Amino acid sequence: MSVYAETAYGRRSKDVDEARRIYQPKQSDITGKIIIFILAGLCMLLFIFIVIGFFFIAKPLTASLTSVEVRNLRYNNNTSSSSSLYFNATLAMEIRIENPNLGFFEFPTSRGEILYNGDVVGEMRINGQRVASFGDLRTEVSAEVGYRGNQKSPVWLKNDIERRLIILETRAKLRGEVHLKDLNKRTVNLKCLMQLNLSDDVIHRLWCK
Repeated sequence: MSVYAETAYGRRSKDVDEARRIYQPKQSDITGKIIIFILAGLCMLLFIFIVIGFFFIAKPLTASLTSVEVRNLRYNNNTSSSSSLYFNATLAMEIRIENPNLGFFEFPTSRGEILYNGDVVGEMRINGQRVASFGDLRTEVSAEVGYRGNQKSPVWLKNDIERRLIILETRAKLRGEVHLKDLNKRTVNLKCLMQLNLSDDVIHRLWCK
């Protein structure tokens, strides 16, 4: 082989080696791309889980009283004797149930209680119904409430009668199912307070928790 051929061959070998060094990816570049692909995959999985959670996992429902009308109110304001103290009335109420889920919520007929200072003074019957997905339901219920004092009645009854203001509490649990999956059973709690104004025969204030 001539000197010229050897020189040309050596030059070609150097060019090939240099081209390989230029176009061969570095190990750090490969590692960086792998990390990017892994992070992108994790983000995609997280997005899928969020979508599944939004559409297929039941969210809490809420219930509240939107209005209360007082009918046939009677009470005794003669506070000379604790045993003569009493009040009774009929409450016509509207309950609102809100369903933020994709599936509808269905509950059977349920019962609720109305309390005065921890004592049950009335009961209400809530008919079983269905609440549409992403919707709400308004249903009307009525309850007879009444409380009569006795010789052991505490001083708060006398004070409430004198100031013509009775604070009542409403409680109910609607145990039903959100129709997405069999495991999506939910309980809706209704818990509200109301101030019954004896002088004006109206609910003076109403707020729900």
